[in-house]
Amino acid sequence: MAIPGVLRASPPAPQGAGAFRPVPAPPPQKTSARSGDEVVFDGNKSFTSEQLMVPLADEIGEMKAQGVSRPLADDIAYYLAVFYRKSGFPNVEVHFDIRGSRIALLIKEGERTHLRHVTFDGSRAFNQSTLFQYMVGGTEERLQSNPIEFPFVQADIENGTARVRGLYESEGYLDVVIDEPAVSYSRDGKEASVTVKIKEGPHYTFDDVVFAGTPVFTRKELLQALGEPVANPYTTQHVSTMQHNLEFYFKEHGYYTAEVAASGDPKKAASGRLGNLRVPVTFTIKAGPVYRFDGVTVTGLTRLRPSVVKNRFRKLTGKAYKPEPLDEHFRELLKTGLFSNLRVNTTAIPGDHVRIDLTAQEAKPKTVGFSLGYGTYDGPIIGVQLGNRNLNGTGRPLTLDIEYSQREERAELIYADPWLLESDVNLRASAFVRQRDEIGYSKRDDGVRTDFTQKFGKTVEFGLFLQAKQVDVSKLKIDPAFTGPTSYQIGTLGITQAFDHRNSPVDPTRGWIITMAEDVDVLGGSVAFGRVTARITEFIPIYRHIVLALGARGGLIYPFSGVPIDERYFNGGATTVRSFSEHNLGPRDPHHYPIGGDEFTVFNAEVDFPIRDALAGAIFADAGNVVSEFKNAGLQEMRFGLGAGLRYKLPIGPIRIDVGANPNPRKYEHWGAVAVSFGFAF
Repeated sequence: MAIPGVLRASPPAPQGAGAFRPVPAPPPQKTSARSGDEVVFDGNKSFTSEQLMVPLADEIGEMKAQGVSRPLADDIAYYLAVFYRKSGFPNVEVHFDIRGSRIALLIKEGERTHLRHVTFDGSRAFNQSTLFQYMVGGTEERLQSNPIEFPFVQADIENGTARVRGLYESEGYLDVVIDEPAVSYSRDGKEASVTVKIKEGPHYTFDDVVFAGTPVFTRKELLQALGEPVANPYTTQHVSTMQHNLEFYFKEHGYYTAEVAASGDPKKAASGRLGNLRVPVTFTIKAGPVYRFDGVTVTGLTRLRPSVVKNRFRKLTGKAYKPEPLDEHFRELLKTGLFSNLRVNTTAIPGDHVRIDLTAQEAKPKTVGFSLGYGTYDGPIIGVQLGNRNLNGTGRPLTLDIEYSQREERAELIYADPWLLESDVNLRASAFVRQRDEIGYSKRDDGVRTDFTQKFGKTVEFGLFLQAKQVDVSKLKIDPAFTGPTSYQIGTLGITQAFDHRNSPVDPTRGWIITMAEDVDVLGGSVAFGRVTARITEFIPIYRHIVLALGARGGLIYPFSGVPIDERYFNGGATTVRSFSEHNLGPRDPHHYPIGGDEFTVFNAEVDFPIRDALAGAIFADAGNVVSEFKNAGLQEMRFGLGAGLRYKLPIGPIRIDVGANPNPRKYEHWGAVAVSFGFAF
């Protein structure tokens, strides 16, 4: 037996803050039920049955699982009415009828109403355009030109009014009164105009700020510590923010138990010269003593020696409590990958000291990793990494890295100690073997390398490295007169410097970085050459997310004897002058194979701009050269490239595709080059 029902009118639940959500209507069309439909619609003129099924998907799924019931039918009718109201049908009626295993929804749509005008009466502090955007989420011009995008929805009008009220209150109009919006309809009911009456009330601002109790610091320092200018409008939110900022300022200067109370009473406000009301605010400070770090506890370790963790915080012992260095050491531990979970707490202990309490959950020490990549020059790249990041419980990693590409087979065993002898010196020692095919020759090199680096602050790093290797050059297609020694032992002693002021090493949008390296290379027991390389790159924001990157690099070799071809500078490719393929810019032998040189320069300029989501575009201009002999070093024989590219930004860096054109190709040179690579070009 069919059980008739009707949806009782009730206002829809308020929607979250946001702009009007347009729901475009298809051409008017009435659809009939299909055989087998669980829910059928009658009277729908503005939406197809398929469109109406979408907002009811959860309820229809429940109906399929539990069967038809009157409460469920009532819910389905209610949510369908909500959908219609959100689409601009304020007078919609939805009845339901249960017909066996089906629910029939009988719809009386009424007129579809669009928002036509919004008028703000009594506003002086803000112009109509600003209030309109807060209310509607769009511009008046857009509303007038395309009203169908703005269906009239009562809930959205109410939410918009709340946003306008929030705007006034955030700007110091604490007594603002905004009446319930008045809505008037056109004769045909298709357009709605809204009038919002506003009584702004007085404008509250900060009066004199008083620091009471134990201020400790100078008034100037305390005003800066508030974090917000006292010229801001007075609001309780601003006062609360200032209170928290001031309390944190004391804590980061060692006052671990500092407390700050804030008081401001708008009822005690005095009239200002501009007709505003100035509210006096007092911050009462209980600074307490300066606390110092003393002691570390660690729980939850099973394999890692507790001393490894405790030693990371040893330098803090006796120093005044500050959250920042504690956070830096904590993050340093997290980066090691030794922990799947690590929590740090601080506890005040007698004697005005702070104890650091760490609770750890260790990650599995042994790791296996695989990597896939591609480079225009190297082709497909496959890698395998086998590691133990907690060697003998010391927290030091040992890794075997194996990589294969169409040009190279490489294996490297790496030991790292980020805290050599419990200092700030980072040690990286490796033994490697490599077979590689370059243009015109192949080589095999076996050797060892040790790097010592230390950071000074967050932006400066110095390093020292030692390297020894045996190199054998084979499969020579280059004229032997241009290759230098083809089987040799070489020892290298070098130093490095880096000054990194970028805002991000992964996706920089502003700042600069300078890196330099100097080394002396010894062949067979006699000094062979000295070498210097340098790089500077700057990132300059132009407009919104558009960034200009400028880079310059150069290198110079001073030879004391013949320099092997594999130690020379080459140019061209994905990270240098991108109108040339890898190694193909510079001197060549009679068979047109590149032979490198003693000096090189590269200059890059690139503008990166967003396209959509993580996809970005770029246009660039490159220039550079290679000079075969040190005595002729300079900027002669400069070659150029112009081009464009795409970047897909990943959390670890961008994937790049660049197409560079050679504006003046010479004999045996191509029109340009296409480069696919990972990371930054310069």
